Amino acid sequence: MPVNWKVNMVISALVTVGAYFAADTFLEFKWWVDVIIALFFGGIVNQLILRDKEEDSEIEVVPGLTLQELKDTQALGRDWTQKLEKLARQLDRVRPDTAAKIRDIAATVSTLFTNFEQDPKDLTTNNARRLINDHLPRAHKFLTAYTGLAAAGRLTGNEQAKLADMENKVTTIRESFSRHLEAFRNNDFTQLQVEGQSMETIYNIDI
Repeated sequence: MPVNWKVNMVISALVTVGAYFAADTFLEFKWWVDVIIALFFGGIVNQLILRDKEEDSEIEVVPGLTLQELKDTQALGRDWTQKLEKLARQLDRVRPDTAAKIRDIAATVSTLFTNFEQDPKDLTTNNARRLINDHLPRAHKFLTAYTGLAAAGRLTGNEQAKLADMENKVTTIRESFSRHLEAFRNNDFTQLQVEGQSMETIYNIDI
């Protein structure tokens, strides 16, 4: 926080100097009393009014993950979702069935990042890093290439057959992201099950 610290010190110094001259001008005290008064007001400003606010990069949401990293990830998730939805819109007229699949992928990606927001510890896992750094970019690259060819028009019979084979891979991508989401939520369901069993045990004891 070097910038905040510098601003804090400058303003505190200005307040201290201003308080000294004000005390010296309006109060009939000795100079050293004016100094004490000035330091007192400068200290109040420094400690109570201008106390440095922790930066997002310094606040840990969970061990190993800062608030800034979580915010950056959420922004990345919104960006990926918008890119996928854009691809789906390009296919709405020429390949409506495939467009629906890509839109479903976009919805699953959005839900994945919502899960990260609600359960940030998932972001610290290797699976999350692979999803964000590898699987998502690869899927988007493939879907972008597919969309460009599907929307090109005047495809030959051979090209149509190749494109149909590629459509199966769109389904594979959709299923893959669904499995990712299920895997991240497995711990939540396990925890819910444990809580339910504990609650039932407590209620039985009370009865």
